[in-house]
Amino acid sequence: MIHLAVAIAFLPYNTLVVAAGVAAVGCAAGVIGTFGVLRKRALVGDAAAHATLVGVACALLLTGQRDLAVLLVGGLLSAMVAIVLLVLIRKFTRTRDDAATAIVLSVSFGLGITLISGMVSRGIPGSGGLERFLLGHTASLTATDALLLGTVSVVGVLCIVVGLKEATMVAFDPDFAAAAGWPAATLDLVLIALIAVMVVVGLPAAGAVLVTALVVIPPAVARQWTERLVPMLVIAGAVGLLSALGGVVLSSLAVQVPTGPVVVLVATAFLILSILVAPCRGILWRTRSVSGLSSVSLTKTEVGAATPRVMERKL
Repeated sequence: MIHLAVAIAFLPYNTLVVAAGVAAVGCAAGVIGTFGVLRKRALVGDAAAHATLVGVACALLLTGQRDLAVLLVGGLLSAMVAIVLLVLIRKFTRTRDDAATAIVLSVSFGLGITLISGMVSRGIPGSGGLERFLLGHTASLTATDALLLGTVSVVGVLCIVVGLKEATMVAFDPDFAAAAGWPAATLDLVLIALIAVMVVVGLPAAGAVLVTALVVIPPAVARQWTERLVPMLVIAGAVGLLSALGGVVLSSLAVQVPTGPVVVLVATAFLILSILVAPCRGILWRTRSVSGLSSVSLTKTEVGAATPRVMERKL
């Protein structure tokens, strides 16, 4: 942690601004992604992430603007369309959930790659570099872009804070929420929409291929450390923030290394560490507990075996 702070202190001002924006995205993705993991909506976020390329390409074609806000709006629209298609396929066909998700993911991703490749090959103005949305492109972000990412992230977290009670109810027991008169279906759609927003906002940080990791890995890390929701949200947000920040710093120090994979690797390091040493659920902790129980059982067995001998001596 100290080494990370020292490395950040020596970064240029522009890199610091970008790092702040991306760190805000990582924090918000961890917080909002917690409800996606609890509601088993991780694959929905993955399908939405892969569909964003279509919206990015179409936004550039229709507007002719390379502004990040315009491209992200296009990515959000295509992500929502992908989610709607996913729901329709599940509802009106006999396709299973995993198969429907795979269909939407692969088709939308293939369409996005085709559009971007065709635009680049035909020399459409502004299309150069769109492929960076695959793996993240924080190096090209401006201070205005970073402010946009940070603002959207803060608004997303505020939505969760305001509707924490409702979101918790829907995440843990949607049937009870519906029976109690809560608009469970509407709240579920709002949570999915928030996940889609964070997936889109996370495109500059991790890219369309890996952005789902920002929404899934931090909650998975937090789940290893606690069983309570509020601490889980705090831990997931902190892990997302540190992962994004560490990824930006490491990718800025290395040459020709995209940000997205580094961010995911940092988050994965947190996950591996948590799986090993987390209290109660960590492998080392459970191994130690089993060893302790075995020693206690062995001691009891020895005492039980020695008792008849003591009785015999007394007799």
